Amino acid sequence: MIIRGLNDHEIEGLANFARERSLSLRFIEFMPLDSARAWLKEMVVPGRELLERLQARFELTPVPPENPSSTSRRWAFADSRGEVGIIAPVSEPFCGHCNRVRLTADGKIRTCLFSVAEHDLRSRLRAGASNDDLATWLRDVVWQKEARHHIGEADFVPASRSMSCIGG
Repeated sequence: MIIRGLNDHEIEGLANFARERSLSLRFIEFMPLDSARAWLKEMVVPGRELLERLQARFELTPVPPENPSSTSRRWAFADSRGEVGIIAPVSEPFCGHCNRVRLTADGKIRTCLFSVAEHDLRSRLRAGASNDDLATWLRDVVWQKEARHHIGEADFVPASRSMSCIGG
């Protein structure tokens, strides 16, 4: 994760490291995933700024997404097999094409990483639910997927458990 004032001075160096070694590197915007609630929007280095800084130093060619629900926009270095990607959920939300759900370490389903609601899969499994019942239940849960995460908006409510608490 790139955080303004903490590690944003390393962007170009990290990209060069990936280029020299033909690696795929992903830059992720700073997101409110902490249990200490230290996230501030001012500390986010937006995806557009990341890309501008990388393009100022490297010749980059866009890489078409392999999957329409990809969270990363990718660019290949013109002089090697390496590439960089930018995951920008704060400044460029991709909620509209996200097809992900998350299974927590304690058996709950979250329809979004930032969801305040969790759906209890573990109790259904332990109660002996049939595969058909589980499939129907899971479809119902997925239909409740949030339209967006609201990060950086006035009505954003952080989830009660941080990434480290759910097994991420």
